[in-house]
Amino acid sequence: MNDSFTAYDPAALPAPVLAYLDAHDENRYADVAAVFAPYATVLDDGKTYEGIEEIRAWSEKSSTEFTYTSTRTGQWIADDRHVVVRVRLDGNFPGGTVTLRYQFVLDAGLIGNLAIEV
Repeated sequence: MNDSFTAYDPAALPAPVLAYLDAHDENRYADVAAVFAPYATVLDDGKTYEGIEEIRAWSEKSSTEFTYTSTRTGQWIADDRHVVVRVRLDGNFPGGTVTLRYQFVLDAGLIGNLAIEV
């Protein structure tokens, strides 16, 4: 993975990535699901979620399991399909603070894959 992150700049991000980040932060679960392709997968915390319904359920659970704030701290746009956004979470989960990489793969204007990793 390239470490050529730049400062977070929402204007430079592809529309589905920004739509996902905003909807997730605002707990708009239907809007989160709407930016994923029907066959999409999400990898988070060692588990894979497949398809719109599983992704919607994952989004709701991951948003409500702990109380936290998120701060978008950087991004790396590899090409028109591959984007990584670095997000710092501070909250009441074990450890209290973590910086995650949200790794997006876009397909036909939607998110085909999302992997969230430390």
